[in-house]
Amino acid sequence: MTRTPFETDQLLAWLGEVLSAAEAVDVDVVVEGQPDSRSSVQITLHGVPGPLGGLEVRPRVVD
Repeated sequence: MTRTPFETDQLLAWLGEVLSAAEAVDVDVVVEGQPDSRSSVQITLHGVPGPLGGLEVRPRVVD
């Protein structure tokens, strides 16, 4: 699986908008990691109102 770094500010802003607009959303967060290593986080949203349109996360610009 290829992983691409994304702009975290845009993703977190979108996630905040989704959660603030919803009356009730179940959120599952799974963190996998080991000490002294990078971690992986999987966020799953259940019961999000409406389509997930508007999520425009672009690959991070590398200088």
